[in-house]
Amino acid sequence: MKNFVQRAIQKIDQLDNKQIVDILRSQADEVEMLESVLESMQDGVILTDEKLLILYANSHCRTLVPMARLRSYEGLPLARVLEDEQVLRYILLCVQQAGEDEHNEFTFQKGDSVQTIAIQVFTYKSSSIRSRSSFVIMFSDVTEHNANEARLRRSENLASMTTMAAGVAHEIKNPLAAMQIHLQLLKKAFVRKHSLTIDDAQRYIDVLEEEISRLNGIVVDFLFAVRPMDTRLRLGQLNRTIEEVCAFVEPELQEHRVQVNRDLCTSLPRIEFDEHLVKQALLNLIKNAMNAMEGGGRLTVQSRLDGNLVLVRVVDTGIGMDERTQQKIFEPYFTTKASGTGLGLTVVYKIMKEHKGDISVKSKLGEGTTFTLAFPVPKSERLALDQTTTTEGRYEA
Repeated sequence: MKNFVQRAIQKIDQLDNKQIVDILRSQADEVEMLESVLESMQDGVILTDEKLLILYANSHCRTLVPMARLRSYEGLPLARVLEDEQVLRYILLCVQQAGEDEHNEFTFQKGDSVQTIAIQVFTYKSSSIRSRSSFVIMFSDVTEHNANEARLRRSENLASMTTMAAGVAHEIKNPLAAMQIHLQLLKKAFVRKHSLTIDDAQRYIDVLEEEISRLNGIVVDFLFAVRPMDTRLRLGQLNRTIEEVCAFVEPELQEHRVQVNRDLCTSLPRIEFDEHLVKQALLNLIKNAMNAMEGGGRLTVQSRLDGNLVLVRVVDTGIGMDERTQQKIFEPYFTTKASGTGLGLTVVYKIMKEHKGDISVKSKLGEGTTFTLAFPVPKSERLALDQTTTTEGRYEA
C-alpha cells in the first residue's frame, strides 16, 4: 500500500478527481483498520510528531498512566496531557536518546492494588522527509509478569539454598568424622597412659586444629555465597586491576611452571566496578586455571572492548572440560577437584551479576579453557567513546 500511494503522488497531476477521492477513501479505510487494531491491544499507544504533538492515542492509555481528562488528545502537546512528571521526564530523555540507562518501569496506586507500567519509546524516521521524526510511545501493564518473575526467583533461590544446604551438610561430614576419630584416639591414649604430655597429644591436637580450620573455611565460603554483597561501584580503569592481580599471583604461577601473558587493550573506556570483588573473581579464575595445568602451561589474561561491553578473558592450556561439566560449572558445590568447596565459580558468577555483567565459559578436553567476564560500559563513557571515534574519524578524513 505504501508503494502504491507513493506512485500515486508521483502521478497526481495525471489523476482525475474520482481517482484521487478513491485513493483518499482507501487511505481512510487503512487508517480506520489500523486504529481498530490499536484499540484492540491491551497496551496503551501514543503517536506523536517530532515536536511531541499527539497524532493519535488509543483509549487504553488513560487506564494505565495518569492523563488529563479530555475527550480527545489529538493535536495537544504531550506535556499538557501526561500528568505524571516522572513518566514525562523519562519519555523526554528517550526522545533525546539519553534514557537508555533509566529504569523504564513506574508504579501507580490503583484502588487497593499497585500497578506496574513499563514504558517504551520508538523513533520513526520518515523516508520522504529526511529531517522529520515521529515517536511511538507504548505503555504495558507488567504487574502480573513481574509477580510471576518474583515467584520464579523465590523458587530458584529456595532450590539453590536447598542445594547449598545439602552441600554444606556433605562438606562438614568429613571434618566432623575426622575430629570424632581423633578425639576417640586421644581418649584411648589417656586411658592407656593415665596422663599425656603435650608431645603425646600434639598429633591429635594438630588434626583437630586442622579440621576446625577446614570447618571454618566451609562456613565462611557458604556465608559469602548466600549473603548480599556490599558492592561499592566506582568508575575506574580495569586494566590496572588486572595488572595488580597478575603481579600478585605471578610468583605462585611460576612455582607451578605456568607462564603468564598479558594481552590488554590500551584504549579501554572506564567502567564502574568494585575493585576488591573483581580482584577476588580474577584470583578465583586464575587459581582454577593453575590447577588445570598441573604439568605447567601458559595462562593468558586478555582485555578487549566489544561494543558496549568490556571483556576480560582468562585463557589456559590445561586439561579442559567436557560439555556436561561446562553446563554445571557454576552450580553451588559442583567441583571436579578432590579438595575444594565447589563455591569458587558460584562466587564469581554472583560478583558478575552484582556488576550487571555476565560470565561464560568455552572449553575443549585436552585443549584448555577460556572464561570470559563481560562488564557493561556506562552511558557516560559510551558517549565519550563515540565522541573520540567521531573526532578521530574527522581527523583521518
